[in-house]
Amino acid sequence: MLIVGAVLVVLLIAGTILAFALATAKKRREGSVRDADPTPVVRVARIVAVVWAVVAAAGALANLLVPLLSPGVAITMPVQEFWPQLPSSVTLDTGEVSRVSGGFTSVTLTVDGLGVAARVLWALSQMIAWAIPGVAALFVAVACSRLLTGAAFAPVVAKMAATTGAVIAFGGVAAQVMGDIAGSIASTQLFGSKGGGWEGDYAGIDNVFDAWVPAATVQVSFPFWPIAVGLAFAVLAAILRYGSRLQNDVKGLV
Repeated sequence: MLIVGAVLVVLLIAGTILAFALATAKKRREGSVRDADPTPVVRVARIVAVVWAVVAAAGALANLLVPLLSPGVAITMPVQEFWPQLPSSVTLDTGEVSRVSGGFTSVTLTVDGLGVAARVLWALSQMIAWAIPGVAALFVAVACSRLLTGAAFAPVVAKMAATTGAVIAFGGVAAQVMGDIAGSIASTQLFGSKGGGWEGDYAGIDNVFDAWVPAATVQVSFPFWPIAVGLAFAVLAAILRYGSRLQNDVKGLV
């Protein structure tokens, strides 16, 4: 969700910049203005984007090193649908709302002794998750800087848009898949039963493990939103390249 929200905000800012640039180009083509001053929102967007990129870079580095170097790793892992079963002698008043069906399908736990493969995959997935918004913010910073110098449709902006789209498309999918694989490994290592037992009887419960201990499972999902956002940036890059050609044509007529 962090990546989705960040990218949506970046797209909104980029759309605002693009709309401003197109409006400026139109005014210049119509001869209504000679030199349009950049609006304050562009300057603010550039500052926010630079800060955002720096924070994202620091977060990416931290999220890479912490899972690799710390003894305990906070990781999200899938489990088979689970809801704890209480002994029949235990009553619980939940008021007007009562559970009908369903249960937990994932948990976030800090675990120790996690295998190397799970650590590395989880660290990489978290690093990419932080890096993607940073790359998008870098694109916004470059676009704002070019716009402030009157070169909104410079080739570098179009190249940055295409590069950003590729990073989001491939990085978003990679982060999700690697994170799910790491979580599945952790689920198997933590909840994969190696044996055990219990003493005493609990009324209404035949198997304590089934009643109180989640079961391991493997769950790997393939997200499609990064591809959609990557295509959006590819379209933006095409529009910017078209704007660059249009801007050159206008200069040739002046």
